[in-house]
Amino acid sequence: MEILIIIVSRIGDTLFATPSIKAISNFYKNSKITVLGHPKRYEVLKHLSFINHVGKISKIGVKWRGRINCKYDLAFVYGFDQDLVKYALRVSKKTVAFEQEDNKLNNKLFAAAAPPGFQSMHAVDQLLELPKALNIEPVSRRLFFSLNKKERVFAQQTLSKHKINNKILIGLQVASFPTKSYRDWPIENFLELCEKILIEFPDVHFVIFGGKAEKEKVDWLSKKLENNSTLLAGKLSLRETASIMSKIDLYIGVDTGPSHIMSTFDTPMIVLFHCLSSNVHTGAINHPHYVHINHKTSNCNEFSSMSDIKVSNVLPIVTSVLRTR
Repeated sequence: MEILIIIVSRIGDTLFATPSIKAISNFYKNSKITVLGHPKRYEVLKHLSFINHVGKISKIGVKWRGRINCKYDLAFVYGFDQDLVKYALRVSKKTVAFEQEDNKLNNKLFAAAAPPGFQSMHAVDQLLELPKALNIEPVSRRLFFSLNKKERVFAQQTLSKHKINNKILIGLQVASFPTKSYRDWPIENFLELCEKILIEFPDVHFVIFGGKAEKEKVDWLSKKLENNSTLLAGKLSLRETASIMSKIDLYIGVDTGPSHIMSTFDTPMIVLFHCLSSNVHTGAINHPHYVHINHKTSNCNEFSSMSDIKVSNVLPIVTSVLRTR
């Protein structure tokens, strides 16, 4: 049986779909599963044992694809882009999707799931509603990510290159993406936290992750920490970053894609959540060493500052993890 799964979204939402994809794979045990994702994010799904092929698809060019033959027996479409649903209908015998605004389109679906209300449940559970439309139950709610041998070797070589492979490594993800910058904990708070950690644990070394968008922030933090940090932000690919993450001893970050990648490893992690998106909606599930800190405020909006979370709220957790390491 040939199954197509389409998930064109950000890193986090793509990973949130992995328990759903796993459930589909487990239900159709002898199937071949192809997953098409966002051109810049589909790579997070590579090397997963329950996916046979991973490729990319664009919302822009999909109108002209799939007009020759019907290739798949069954398709699942995550999201609400009608062009993606129409593409799936062209290339598969049966298509499952969330209910669309177009009733004519809904009538062509083999099965449809009612769109969950905004923040009505965890993002993983929202996406699990799609296979549930075919009475497919989840195998696990934890996110899935897999590194291959080459990537693991790359991580070890990179740590050796920077001469930090024998250090106690704390990974830092200081920023979300620009459109969600209200999720960011002040960079000054990150610095204060790091300086206080170094007082009690002088052998700690900070590995700073991130992209080019937060270059000014991470450059400033790295300079302040001097020889106690290694700046990797903007220097690695998505999967290279993940490979380094797999080698650290503790992760501290804000609610964003790399934090969701980190949740697939068993490494201790601390994630800071803005009040608009708490741990209840996007936090790690079934992680053995995970601590979340929710931003609490009476009148929550995008202008509510994450500075309400004090260094004193985070430091004792870090200290506890490092003392029991």
